[in-house]
Amino acid sequence: MDEFLQLLTLNNFGSWASIAGLLTTVVTFLMLFGIKKKFLFRSSVDDHLAKISEISSDISSLLQSFSKNQKDIEELFALAEVELRAMQRGANGDLVADIKKSRKLIRRYTSKIHFWVNRDENSAREIKTGLSVVSAELYHHKKSLVIGK
Repeated sequence: MDEFLQLLTLNNFGSWASIAGLLTTVVTFLMLFGIKKKFLFRSSVDDHLAKISEISSDISSLLQSFSKNQKDIEELFALAEVELRAMQRGANGDLVADIKKSRKLIRRYTSKIHFWVNRDENSAREIKTGLSVVSAELYHHKKSLVIGK
């Protein structure tokens, strides 16, 4: 114990405090990026909700004659994929789970590698349903932000 007290000089204490300060700075810096992502997502929830709702509505109207509009539907799926990717960066909880599920369905539908996936009306409707779920989850997320949660 006496040896420990002798080693704990002001110089050693300053060195340990410097190391602790460096660790605190690194942790704060990393947390700052997380706060930035959350803030940017919260500020753009309205835009994401409008875009996803519009894409989902357009897909719904095109699904009435699927065979004629298949290329247009695939184009809208690509736009939805971009929007979902942008939303996934700042989302959390159930919203991010729904986004990942919808993105997985879209990637499977549009992929050239998954040749066994049927690109039929039922799978397109499943993707449209996923987008509607994301839209509803975004709406509830927006309401919770207004309340102050």
